[in-house]
Amino acid sequence: MSGLRGLGRALLLFAIRLLFRAAPKPAPKLDPSRIRRVLVVRTDPRVGNVLLTTPLVRALRQGLPGARVDWLVAAGKENLVAGLADRILPFQKRDLFRAPWRFFAFVLALRREGYDVAIDAGHWHAFSFTSLWATRFSGAPVRIGHRRGLSERFLTHEVEHAVEVEREVPAKLELLRPLGIAAAGEGLDTTVDRDPAARALAQQICGAAPAGPLVGLNPGARKADHRWPPEAFAALAVRLRQEVGATSLVLWGPGEEELARAVASASEGAARLAPPTNLAALAAVFRHCALVVTNDTGPMHLAVACGAPVAAVLLAQDGGRWSHRGRFAGVAVRTASPQDVEKVFEAARWLLSGAAAA
Repeated sequence: MSGLRGLGRALLLFAIRLLFRAAPKPAPKLDPSRIRRVLVVRTDPRVGNVLLTTPLVRALRQGLPGARVDWLVAAGKENLVAGLADRILPFQKRDLFRAPWRFFAFVLALRREGYDVAIDAGHWHAFSFTSLWATRFSGAPVRIGHRRGLSERFLTHEVEHAVEVEREVPAKLELLRPLGIAAAGEGLDTTVDRDPAARALAQQICGAAPAGPLVGLNPGARKADHRWPPEAFAALAVRLRQEVGATSLVLWGPGEEELARAVASASEGAARLAPPTNLAALAAVFRHCALVVTNDTGPMHLAVACGAPVAAVLLAQDGGRWSHRGRFAGVAVRTASPQDVEKVFEAARWLLSGAAAA
């Protein structure tokens, strides 16, 4: 499978070299006072990658008050960020094959918007044909993005990533550089939990908790090597109950119920299993939590966006890249050993004490 993927990538790069010429140089000059329409392109459907783009969009709206800032996001993720840009435009990548007439009608409508600037907000390190293609075909004369792969075929202003910038949010904010716009903070935003039904469900779930801090445990993750074992989460729940009087609520998403049940059943009654929740209800639950302990995954960023203190269990070597400032503690662990459980517990206790910067 990896061989086929590599062959497909090589063929794609060959086609790009044939079909796309490099953007003309010198690049068009930028006068922010003349910018009226901006398109931010972030078509990755993963929750974390959508949320990690919110500081960039916020800075654009504040730095260009006379401009309309639109955001192209993966279809199905609009509710995560509704209202955070002037317009949220759902992008259905699969329409290219399932409904090509609808796909090309969408592209033509996008070009008719007359964008002055389009920003490819994909990862600085990874070439994304979809994101770069959408940026180029927006029709914007000024196209900004990180320099990687064959980006010169799509962009007019390539931004060199600074190697000393280790975290993802500051890396995303590098894209403001060609516009001369200052960042407007690194905090993540979401509006997904504005749904009254989600708030009511969260109140029902969290209102049943006994006295003491409510700690949300998120033992799931899309990548198996990002999952701290369930017995480690269970041992942590026991420590939290014994030493700080906390009640733990085990949260889970599609396909994770068995994993969550394993945590609850091994916790000696210190943790209880949450009912099924969608993203909106999960976000609303996070707003009730005194602390969220989570693997490095989409809900980690969602908890940050909801303002919850977060202790993140980082098993991957590049885990620090996805960390945040403020009430956030990234804990590098490798096993479910008592020593690693102790490390996560100490981070959790520190956050519960209120010592972390807000």
